[in-house]
Amino acid sequence: MINETSLSLGVKNYLTKNININEKILILVSCGLDSTVLFNLIIKSKYIKNKNIYYLIFDHQKRSEGKFEINKFIEFYRLYNNNLIIKKISKDNKSKGFQEKSRSVRYNFLYKLSKKKNIENVFLGHHLDDLNETFFIRKIQQSGTAGLSNIFSDNYNGLKLHRPLSAYSKKQIKSYAIKKKIVWFEDRSNHELEYTRNKVRYFLNSKKLFSKINNERLIFSRATYIKSLHYNFFKRKRKQLYEIEIEKFNQLNENLKFLVIKAFYYENRYSLKNRIRDENIRNFIKILKTQFKEIKKRSVFSGKIGAFNKKIYINLT
Repeated sequence: MINETSLSLGVKNYLTKNININEKILILVSCGLDSTVLFNLIIKSKYIKNKNIYYLIFDHQKRSEGKFEINKFIEFYRLYNNNLIIKKISKDNKSKGFQEKSRSVRYNFLYKLSKKKNIENVFLGHHLDDLNETFFIRKIQQSGTAGLSNIFSDNYNGLKLHRPLSAYSKKQIKSYAIKKKIVWFEDRSNHELEYTRNKVRYFLNSKKLFSKINNERLIFSRATYIKSLHYNFFKRKRKQLYEIEIEKFNQLNENLKFLVIKAFYYENRYSLKNRIRDENIRNFIKILKTQFKEIKKRSVFSGKIGAFNKKIYINLT
């Protein structure tokens, strides 16, 4: 069992290895256990100046007590400064696909805010349980190697996404919080079984499958060549515009083409409104087989593809 000193040193070592001491960072704070512990560890490390630490709280307005908890959190941790940003998300949380739409809204706002504040490094409170739950959900959804080997992206449109707690379990993080008497608010919706993730969490815990799923996830995570396969064929030009190396791409066999496109979309999944399907990928491959001069601007999954100055581009929307 890891102790609180190890957790504290682990996060500080992560910061010194990945962040310049004078860089600005943005921490996503939910007022829950994980992000509060991350926030606490970063502050206690004293590695980054307080003036360079920004805090973003998303108010999903789906719980009546949510606003109260946010206000109490701000009051307790004295976050009354220009570095605190609160963003309200639409109350339409009962509609179909709410979670995916909400994620898209969050990441779009995150990108615009980071650019406005000149911030490149964003910190999230994801931990080991989150990794394993997401891996298991993708197995249920029959994701291929590209999806199972790339659980959480470390980049979003040029922003660097950091998850220093991803090596630690929820149990370890909670143990640290209790020993350090950290104050956080428990979101009751985390225990409501109407959400798929909560059902998966309950199943993994009740069947004691954590270790088995973790070991399987680690095997896939070592397939790093799958994660980066698309870099050889999709060259990012700006935010969501990519040049496609069409000649190189068409030299691949059908299976590799499929993997390249799937890896590309997984890398950019945070900016997509819907999940890509196999039929979308096959259609994309068919378009790229077309003679260069015959490729005209047209829609593909979540974007537009077209020719310009004898080059092929895709613009994700």
